[in-house]
Amino acid sequence: MGKTKETFGKYLKQLRLTAGYGLRRFAALIEIKASNLCDIEHNRRAMPKEYVESVAEALGLAKGTQEWDKFFDLAREADSLPADVQHVIRRNFVPALLRTIDNVQLSDKDIKKLIDEIQGRKPPKNAPR
Repeated sequence: MGKTKETFGKYLKQLRLTAGYGLRRFAALIEIKASNLCDIEHNRRAMPKEYVESVAEALGLAKGTQEWDKFFDLAREADSLPADVQHVIRRNFVPALLRTIDNVQLSDKDIKKLIDEIQGRKPPKNAPR
């Protein structure tokens, strides 16, 4: 049986429960109606962009962690950048970088390798090249 796609709502609920918050208590903490939070967790409503960062912080997520990145990636609207990196697109060479990646048709594996190189990581010894 295929694995169901993880959604922002499912991930938010998982994080909320792991942090020990009930729905109403967490809704009050992030200043949103409990019914709206319920709709977000069931993917009937999108999380308002202006709430995403404060909700991530309320859940104890730290900037720069995989959990933070996953939270923002899942929260983003289709065909848009995650809220935590939208400002980057205004940098001078970012559009050129993205066009270059598209024009030379880098694979996901190549993009991951580029990210690792930028971050100064060495690929695992058994990683395909």
